[in-house]
Amino acid sequence: MAVNDFDKAARYAARMDPEAFLGWVLTLPAEAFAFAGWLDTRGVVFPGGDDRTGDTVAGVTRTDAGGEPWLFAVEFQVEPDAEMFGRMLEYLGNLWRRVRPDGARGSRFAPVGVVVNLTGTGNATRQHVWPAAGVNTTLLVNERNLAMESAEELLVKIGTGVVSRAVLPWVPLMTGADEAGIVEQWKRLAEAEPDDRRRSNYGGLAKVFADAAGRFPLWSQALEGWNMKRSRAVLEWLEEGEQVGLQKGQALGEQVGLQKGERLGRLEFLEEAITCKFGELPEAVLEQLRQLSDDRLKAMPRLLFSTATLADLGL
Repeated sequence: MAVNDFDKAARYAARMDPEAFLGWVLTLPAEAFAFAGWLDTRGVVFPGGDDRTGDTVAGVTRTDAGGEPWLFAVEFQVEPDAEMFGRMLEYLGNLWRRVRPDGARGSRFAPVGVVVNLTGTGNATRQHVWPAAGVNTTLLVNERNLAMESAEELLVKIGTGVVSRAVLPWVPLMTGADEAGIVEQWKRLAEAEPDDRRRSNYGGLAKVFADAAGRFPLWSQALEGWNMKRSRAVLEWLEEGEQVGLQKGQALGEQVGLQKGERLGRLEFLEEAITCKFGELPEAVLEQLRQLSDDRLKAMPRLLFSTATLADLGL
């Protein structure tokens, strides 16, 4: 998978259950804060990145401080960024200036940064102090290096109810997650989830993160047969599956011509992805799919991820 797929999966996992995610990543009990919502930060792009809108900037109130408004800018890094200190400093400054908790004059959020490194070890916290000059620039970031955290310890906390099951997708990134026993323990906890859609998301996201950590074969085999039909996340990161389909098509191309082989590969991927999302397809719909132009076939994967019905696909 591409780096941006891991980033999208991380943001999806955080937004799936914001209170559970924030409580875990900030190590705060549920009664210590109230999640007010993901803030509208359009126009405040994370420095040095692409034009992606920051959609994981959380508004939080401190329940032990009379509901004081705080702003948590959460950034996910597949690999640690050596310039994160400067980028986060600039980002928080812009958010402080341009995003307000309400319309009252002088009203401001208390802005803080949270960095979650999916692999590696980061160092976003910096302190520049010169006592004689009377200056001090400090940025203390809540930085989580998941590769350094214990999968076993987290599973124990989830099993005892200290941490929500919604945190299960992050386990494959942690130390010990390459052990079969840990994977089996993960499955037992995930299977206890009563919500079908959420349980499917756990499995799909776990496989995505296992890929980021170089553990995809183990987790993919362990989750074979895991019902992910209701997992929107799985469908959104099936680009890997599309590439597999294209490779199959290219192999067929040796026999039937490269162009036709690629088309067959795309069709194979789309039939599988659409069936996964909407269930078994009538033969009439499959035949309609096979008649689509090459341009429509190329555009179909992106359209599929944002549609709710077959009619939205034009089928």
